[in-house]
Amino acid sequence: MTKPTKFKCNGCKTDTEFLWLDAVDMPDGFKLYQCMQCGAVGTKNIAEAKDVPDSDISRCDKCGSWQFKEMPCHTCNLIGAK
Repeated sequence: MTKPTKFKCNGCKTDTEFLWLDAVDMPDGFKLYQCMQCGAVGTKNIAEAKDVPDSDISRCDKCGSWQFKEMPCHTCNLIGAK
């Protein structure tokens, strides 16, 4: 088992920590999880993460796209988000 990661749960609909269940092989980009709040088990696309701990990337507060933490959001620059 690995470090919990925050995602939006399909069961309880909250942004909560997930525990990855690595015992089951999944297709690339997907992982089996268990919600730490409600106990729901399911699959998640890892690109749906709310944030990646110990990383140089994060979610933009304006548009939700991935961005480098030390730089302005490229997606917001492209679409002119305010």
